[in-house]
Amino acid sequence: MKAENVPYVVAPYEADAQLAFLERTNIVNGILTEDSDLLVFGCRNVYLKLDTVRPSVIHISRKDFGSPSLCADSFSLIGWSDAQFRRMAMLSGCDYLPSIPGVGLKSAYTMLKKHKTVEKAVKMLRFEGKKRIPDGYLEDFELAEKVFLHQRVFDPLDRRVV
Repeated sequence: MKAENVPYVVAPYEADAQLAFLERTNIVNGILTEDSDLLVFGCRNVYLKLDTVRPSVIHISRKDFGSPSLCADSFSLIGWSDAQFRRMAMLSGCDYLPSIPGVGLKSAYTMLKKHKTVEKAVKMLRFEGKKRIPDGYLEDFELAEKVFLHQRVFDPLDRRVV
């Protein structure tokens, strides 16, 4: 990249957080990745599944999350905040938190739609007794959410870690 004079940044810690920061500060317009976690980090324009053989890519834009054309009746994100989306994704399983076996994206969506908070959803899962909730899950959930929200990244404009 140096030889071609292409500007680049080396993330001091997590690349996902670095990429989200670059987009949030309008240094980049979108992110090409194989990792949909960037949506959970709040990225607005994510490009997935680049195919160079048959030129194609999937573009996911956060502004389209509430679009009726993208939402099935049983799975609509219309009116959902970034925090609600992040918590749904985390509840369904993420890199920073032990999963609740048997809880995927659709289950997490349904539970949060019905119970409104992760705490109430987990309380109901415990009450039903059908799923094994890892010890310390809610405390770990809170810490994992902080990882999505507060990571050190390199600011190329100020040339320092923020």
